[in-house]
Amino acid sequence: MSLHTAGDAQHEFFRYTSGRWLWDEESQLRERYKLFNVHALQAVAAKSVCAEKCVDMVKLAEGGFNKVFRLLMDNGTAVIARIPNPNAGSARLTTASEVATMDFALSILGLPVPKVLAWNIDAENPVQSEYIIMEEATGTQLSQVWDTLPLETKLNVVKDLVNIEQKLLSISFTQYGSLYFAQDSFPGCVDAQTEGNAPESLASKIENRYVIGPMADHDFWDGERSTMAIDRGPWTRVQDYLRAIAQREKAWLSRRAPGSANSLPGFAKAVDSQSRPEAHLDLYEKFDCLADYLVPNNGPLVKSTVWHWDIHASNLFVKDGRISSIIDWQDSWAGPLFFQVRQPQLVKYDGDLMLRLPPHYDTLEDEDEKDRIRSQVEKSILLWSYERNTKKVNHLVDEAFHLLHGRTRRDVVDFSANTWDADIVPFRESLIRVQRNWDEICPGRPCPIEFTQAEIETHLRETDGWNENADFWDSISSLVQRDGWTSCETYSDAIELFSHLREEGLRQLEGEERAKFEQDTRWADKGLR
Repeated sequence: MSLHTAGDAQHEFFRYTSGRWLWDEESQLRERYKLFNVHALQAVAAKSVCAEKCVDMVKLAEGGFNKVFRLLMDNGTAVIARIPNPNAGSARLTTASEVATMDFALSILGLPVPKVLAWNIDAENPVQSEYIIMEEATGTQLSQVWDTLPLETKLNVVKDLVNIEQKLLSISFTQYGSLYFAQDSFPGCVDAQTEGNAPESLASKIENRYVIGPMADHDFWDGERSTMAIDRGPWTRVQDYLRAIAQREKAWLSRRAPGSANSLPGFAKAVDSQSRPEAHLDLYEKFDCLADYLVPNNGPLVKSTVWHWDIHASNLFVKDGRISSIIDWQDSWAGPLFFQVRQPQLVKYDGDLMLRLPPHYDTLEDEDEKDRIRSQVEKSILLWSYERNTKKVNHLVDEAFHLLHGRTRRDVVDFSANTWDADIVPFRESLIRVQRNWDEICPGRPCPIEFTQAEIETHLRETDGWNENADFWDSISSLVQRDGWTSCETYSDAIELFSHLREEGLRQLEGEERAKFEQDTRWADKGLR
């Protein structure tokens, strides 16, 4: 948007404009509406690159918790500005941690990360919001070109990913928590002491420049949790971090859940246990009991490491066929390596490995089949290359991937966040799998949790219904997400779909079930008018 555009258009900067919600839209938009002083932000951005003024400002993207803008200056320089939404949790901590983490990745690890030019973690400033001004990422966003790149270039990108992870592994800390600048130290912060083989001069530089402090992660600040006196770290033991998750959710459920309700659209029928706080509390109690046993015995596997666990094509930029920039460090923290490692989305592949074209490939006449085989071979080669190079230079990551029942251990943690508003079934399934495989996870020790046969049978029944529900949402995932989000372009089609589903449901249901369905799905009534 050019600066001469009418003031009303600036309102688009404040509100969420990247999509719609089919239900609960007013609440969703309110959580993402952020008022700030546009002219003050432009002035700060201009000053950060020694320009006189900003001549153009456009909104680039809106993630779950931020708005991202591109500002062009009169000297030709462009910068990126990030403004946190109200739903970001602690905007102060989130902003402070992201800036420090980006600086650490750039200046200490030598990673290709945009330089932060200006920031403020205090909303009481002329911009009237926390903000980050950073360099524009160098290169082209990988998601825009990945499908067109030759295999050789893709393999170079995969090699770069392995090298990036090698650098991330090079520094570890004695504490677990979010990284901050020492000058921004908050209550509870401790010196960022390193361990391992870091040169003494580098270790001293890190300790003087950074601190490890309370978690800025959204899960520790979500909703009423932001006002609760819960343990947010930092921690010296992984077990204490895991217990903090369990105790956080138990405290929230005890305080909030009895007076709240799961927000479901009427079509997504929840399993019976989803709406019973005691069912969630029981699972978190079991999680609490497992905290000492989910952690691998190999100490280096859980060393405190700053990790970018959300590396995908939209967060990577490439230039001349190599990775030139990595963005979106907001969720990165100094956490236990084992519970953070993930295969990058670029190499994820669950099919059969095929590392070369079959002998009969050239004789195939079906072009679709030839495309499918080429795709299978390419995905296989990319995964093989990543795993081969990881095993060669990042043995801890390789060990984390191949630890016996490692996926089961990680799933317990991954599915533990806010099951009341998310899903209880995957969390319970992960805990049941721990019990089922206990003799191999902790041989010689009695399992500290127990699901009775009746509880397992109930879980299996609920899982069938949950899977049907998941299949339904998967079938329409290109149109609507499970929280009701759809693009502005597909909003009318989505409403039309659910209006037809509503009519069909009202024809088939009777009595109280029909009355409840009618009430829960009134938001879809507008589609067929």
